[in-house]
Amino acid sequence: MKRKLHSNQQDSLDLLLDTLCNVFGGIIMIACLLAMLSRPQVSKEAANPENPTDHESGILVEKRIEMAQAELDGLEKLRAQLQSEDDPSLRPLITQLTALKKTAEKLRQEKAKQDEIATIKAKEKVRDSGNEIARLREQEQEVEKKLSIVNRNTEAAAQMRQALEKKLADLQLELDNVSQLKIEKLRFPRERVINKTASPIIIQYGQVFPLYDSAGNPNPRVSQVHSVNGTFTAFAKQGEGLSPKNDAASLRDILKKLGSGNRYLTLYVYPDSYATLRELKKLIYEVGVDYGMNLREENSVLLFDPKGSKPAPL
Repeated sequence: MKRKLHSNQQDSLDLLLDTLCNVFGGIIMIACLLAMLSRPQVSKEAANPENPTDHESGILVEKRIEMAQAELDGLEKLRAQLQSEDDPSLRPLITQLTALKKTAEKLRQEKAKQDEIATIKAKEKVRDSGNEIARLREQEQEVEKKLSIVNRNTEAAAQMRQALEKKLADLQLELDNVSQLKIEKLRFPRERVINKTASPIIIQYGQVFPLYDSAGNPNPRVSQVHSVNGTFTAFAKQGEGLSPKNDAASLRDILKKLGSGNRYLTLYVYPDSYATLRELKKLIYEVGVDYGMNLREENSVLLFDPKGSKPAPL
């Protein structure tokens, strides 16, 4: 409805403009006619027509001039009415024109306000986009840092794996060497009569534990638990034995005394002391005494019986 009203108002203004143009065009035409008719007076003889046809033509011209003058007067009155501010016919048009101006100004202000709001929103979007880009860049930097840490950890893990593989290979080689060390080549006992007294020696925990000293007294480094039937159990005290490398001189003296006369050495060897056995055998060969050997299982208990069997000398 509002658009239709504005369209009717525009049509009324167009009609008013056409009317004004026609009025001013008529005024100009009349002025041209007046200029053409305003000529100097001629003689009566010249004014009087020679024939009736000229007289009738003059009458027609005069009537046309009178009609043009009357039309000019009417147009002047219309012009005066149109130019008068108190003309009632122009008041609705002026009111509509004022309302149109106000509406146009209001629309112009609203458009300017909308443009301002759109500009502010665009700036906010640009600012938000900048903040989002900055946040994404920070996240990218954090991801790159984490990736760098993961790469370093991966590289360290790879190096650790190589080190562990090398260590495993070394341990495997050492295990093979230990397995070879545990293999002891022994010769079978010779067929001979045992007519010597045994001097027991326990080889355990990588050390040597003689059960008795050279005088036949019990060694305090070995615990002996006796029973009523004359048997006893021997337990070596870990860490209190003799080492073939560090106590070589003492062991030579002990071995020589324990293996002299009508006695020989009986060695009870546990699996954790095969290397100690090899070192001890070197000392036995140096002092030149006989010995017999009994290979024990791990955690086995030594039980000595006066009537029991003993390792034969090799």
